[in-house]
Amino acid sequence: MEEKKVYLQLHEAMEALLHICKDGCRTIGPRDKVLKGSQVACGFPACKGLETLVRHFSICKSRVPGGCVHCKRMWQLLELHSRMCHEPDCCKVPLCRHFKEKIQQQSKKDETKWKLLVSKVIAVKNALGPFPARSSGLL
Repeated sequence: MEEKKVYLQLHEAMEALLHICKDGCRTIGPRDKVLKGSQVACGFPACKGLETLVRHFSICKSRVPGGCVHCKRMWQLLELHSRMCHEPDCCKVPLCRHFKEKIQQQSKKDETKWKLLVSKVIAVKNALGPFPARSSGLL
């Protein structure tokens, strides 16, 4: 059961990342949209934690993969998104295409681990249905 909770949290993080990058969320949003100061608080449960992580990632001095623990988590979320994304050429999530290119150069062992993770996150997604209908407080 604990393992399933982790995959649920990852699924919610993926949905929140898409929401932040495509739709805009409070003060974080896509580059091509102006967000209003009067915008109401977001209803996506995972956005608050992800918003904090994105803010940290944007200002951290040691943002390199393997740098600080928060940046490492953000790099992992960005790579997971890229592995699940079917439209990297028009995707608004940062570094999506970069990770798609990097994936092609990875070892078989790393690729197998990521494919297993992606399949489990997608299984949770398929079992739960559309993200906005839920309101759990995970992540």
